[in-house]
Amino acid sequence: MFTMYLILAPIVAVVLILLNVLISSSNSYVEKDGPFECGFTSYQQSRSAFSVAFILVAILFLPFDLEISSILPYVVSAYSNGLYGLSILVIFLLSLVIAFVYEINLGALKLERRFTPIVKPLINKLYK
Repeated sequence: MFTMYLILAPIVAVVLILLNVLISSSNSYVEKDGPFECGFTSYQQSRSAFSVAFILVAILFLPFDLEISSILPYVVSAYSNGLYGLSILVIFLLSLVIAFVYEINLGALKLERRFTPIVKPLINKLYK
């Protein structure tokens, strides 16, 4: 069965890529071919200052993503792990949740919001 997967998966991938190349239309224009970085279009020099929130979210995402991917060995062998494997998984997930709650309590996920002076009084009325 696994050998069949090893044969079939690359064939399906190549067929889908070829199908995409054959069917897709090529309509390029200036905005589409222009540079796009960090969620905003770059009209100025690429070394201009941007919000630190992008880096903060990336730094917080990476450890949790790696820890979640550590669950894969348990998922693959869930039927043969038994109660010991389940208890280790629960302890691991519990430590992950405790670390996430600790980050929330530190205020690491509170991103600074900046509003223009015209909109700020209106937003203050809405949040009160």
